[in-house]
Amino acid sequence: MEHGNIGSQLISWPQEHIVKCLVFFHPEDAHALRLEQEQKIAEVYRACCQSGHELLLEVILPANMPRSDELYLRAVSRFYNLGIYPDWWKLPPLSSAGWAALSELVEKRDPHCRGVVILGLDAPVEVLREGFNAAANYPIVKGFAVGRTLFGEASQAWLKRDIDDAQLVARIRDNYLRLIALWRERGQHKH
Repeated sequence: MEHGNIGSQLISWPQEHIVKCLVFFHPEDAHALRLEQEQKIAEVYRACCQSGHELLLEVILPANMPRSDELYLRAVSRFYNLGIYPDWWKLPPLSSAGWAALSELVEKRDPHCRGVVILGLDAPVEVLREGFNAAANYPIVKGFAVGRTLFGEASQAWLKRDIDDAQLVARIRDNYLRLIALWRERGQHKH
């Protein structure tokens, strides 16, 4: 944890702030690593329960290990088995079958979960469009929260001084407006 005891930190947070906990986690991680991560996430969860803050748990399977919808489902199941019930999940785009399975899992294990937001992992816009379309029929998916897809290329160009401040802002704005449009159009076009 970046700032020491999480419970002590949350005391000063406004109640409407949501705690975001990002974990690079894999169901097949080395046992000792997995136990250490699970213990820390359980600590964050308990602190959120005590402080009344909502928890958004962002799970990313490490890039150097296998990735699949089933592995994400196993990770979510593992946290539920540990008694960790985040208010929100943040997951990468899954297939339509993956969203169906996740919807069923969450409804069964945590009907009070507020939902899932899709993360980007620096994915190209077209990959996110496909992910949005796959999630279109699943009310558990509430939206998206992406960063580098919005600002990655523009920031690199700005840092190289290839574009000025106004161009940076315009590119990020345009990227965001494009993603909003794709989100609103999800499921309307079959590819």
